[in-house]
Amino acid sequence: MFLHRLLKLLFLCLLAHNLLQAADLNTSLISGDKTIYAQLQDRLKQTEPKNDEILLQETLLKKLINFQENIPQNTTTYVLPKDEKEARTLFTSWIENLSKKVELEQQQKSLLNKMATLKKQIEEMPAKDASLLTYQLQYALYVKNNRSVQQQIKILGDQEKELSTLFHRMPKTLLLNQKLLADNQEKLLQYLIFQKKILKSLQTKKERLTLLGNVDQLEQLARQQTEEQNIYTEISKVIAATDFMLFCDALHKKDQTAFKWEKEILVYTNDAEEKHALKKLLKEMEKEYLGIVNTISGSTVQDVKYTADSARKLLAKPLFKINETPISIFKIVLVLLVLVIGFLIGKFFKYTLHKNPEEDDSSTLANSSRMILSNLGYYIIIVITFLGALKVLGINLSSLAIVAGALSVGIGFGLQNIVSNSVSGLILMFEESIKIGDYVQLDENLKGHVTDIRMRATTIKTNSNIDVIIPNQNFIQNNVVNWTMEDDIRRIEVPFGVRYGTKPETVIRVVLEAVKKSGFKDIYTSRRRITRVVMTEMGDSSVNFELLVWIKGKEILYPKRTMSRFLILIYNALYENNIEIPFPQRDLHIRSIDKEIVFPMELDIPAKEPIDEK
Repeated sequence: MFLHRLLKLLFLCLLAHNLLQAADLNTSLISGDKTIYAQLQDRLKQTEPKNDEILLQETLLKKLINFQENIPQNTTTYVLPKDEKEARTLFTSWIENLSKKVELEQQQKSLLNKMATLKKQIEEMPAKDASLLTYQLQYALYVKNNRSVQQQIKILGDQEKELSTLFHRMPKTLLLNQKLLADNQEKLLQYLIFQKKILKSLQTKKERLTLLGNVDQLEQLARQQTEEQNIYTEISKVIAATDFMLFCDALHKKDQTAFKWEKEILVYTNDAEEKHALKKLLKEMEKEYLGIVNTISGSTVQDVKYTADSARKLLAKPLFKINETPISIFKIVLVLLVLVIGFLIGKFFKYTLHKNPEEDDSSTLANSSRMILSNLGYYIIIVITFLGALKVLGINLSSLAIVAGALSVGIGFGLQNIVSNSVSGLILMFEESIKIGDYVQLDENLKGHVTDIRMRATTIKTNSNIDVIIPNQNFIQNNVVNWTMEDDIRRIEVPFGVRYGTKPETVIRVVLEAVKKSGFKDIYTSRRRITRVVMTEMGDSSVNFELLVWIKGKEILYPKRTMSRFLILIYNALYENNIEIPFPQRDLHIRSIDKEIVFPMELDIPAKEPIDEK
């Protein structure tokens, strides 16, 4: 505990020592006059040798001595203008004073930041530091500069108030020729546009000279740019002053166009603080002449218009370029709108053709045509929408065709399957070899109804209610069985066999009678298409037959189910007529056998009794 208190006491002593040794601001230098600075300067001149620190101190003292003579005085007086020229000069002076005031306020802010930094450094420096005097002199110079700037700001503020008072009286006393002002305004605007073109031309020339590295011409061009920029600034001030006079005339007539001129005046002011002060003056004048209610309502409308105009300019501002075509936010939004509308129209077109589909057989062709038309129409609408979107962007379609031609080789290799499937889809749609509702078979295990034909793939619904999506080129390149292309009549081959020893005529008669008495309504018979039973082969274990029967109707779309019905029919008919259905049999012939196997077998066979010959 004692050691802890001792360390704490030692720390406090060191802190007190540092505080006593630390430097403080020299108020004598801050509030000193020319005599004090001169005495200090003489003392420094006698110091030998002179290092950089002493030379810097002498320079600061010279600035402090010479600074005493630069105290500004307010000697400018303003009077109420009698004509347009004096009014324009008065407003231009107000704008210039406002710019100076804003600049001085920024300068004062910078000085205060520097003073705060220096003060902190001085307070942290030891009292015997060699650089302390330099920091003290620099701080004194900043203080005097700040006082001078503050005095200038005060003078400009007083002038601003004086001019504002005159501006408030101008609408009542100043008589203007509005038509003449409007004509002059138009000429000034044309002159301003011309001056802007000159500045752009000079900027282009500067970039060209910079690339060439011509220093002499660049310096000459820089002077020319400065002159032309000054001319541009002066024209802008004159235009703003003319707008202000038209603003005063509108206030005198209590016309709502004053809000329009307010907006025009603010256009030529770029600095935020200047614009704020100018807007404050204009609002005060509007309240005085138009009333608070009209000012608020007019300002609201004007603000809405200004916001809308700003938003429009922002949307129209180019973000990037495609083939030297500027692309803006507005164009992107418009393209998205066109694409959305195009897709919606395409979807509505398909929905219109698909609604209320018929389920009966007579409408299969109509449904197929409807589906093909809807798909084709949808893709045509999408293509037109895409081309329209490119046109909205302003992209030249001819240049796009050139680019597409250049990329065609890459597309041919990279997207070969997609292009092949798309072309195959178009062929299927126009050729109609496969239609919606057809029952097709691609291989032994893949068969079903065609439910949709699209550009890339065709959808088949199997009897197991499974949707299979098949690329269209499979229907063009491979063999496809279309069970319902022309009609719904198909022949079913039902194989079966009987044992050897059965008369074929009996088998044929029994099976044909069974088919005739079956009562199956889907059996079709005509002069060319009759039910037959034929003998196909004499196999290893059976005599094989096939029942050839013609089927009409939906049952042809379910071959397994149909085959099952006739197999059951044949089995029952053969069973009822005692015709045996054989199964494979094999005869075993033993040519040789080992003795090891024969001996045990002989032990198991009982010996035969001798034959009595009597």
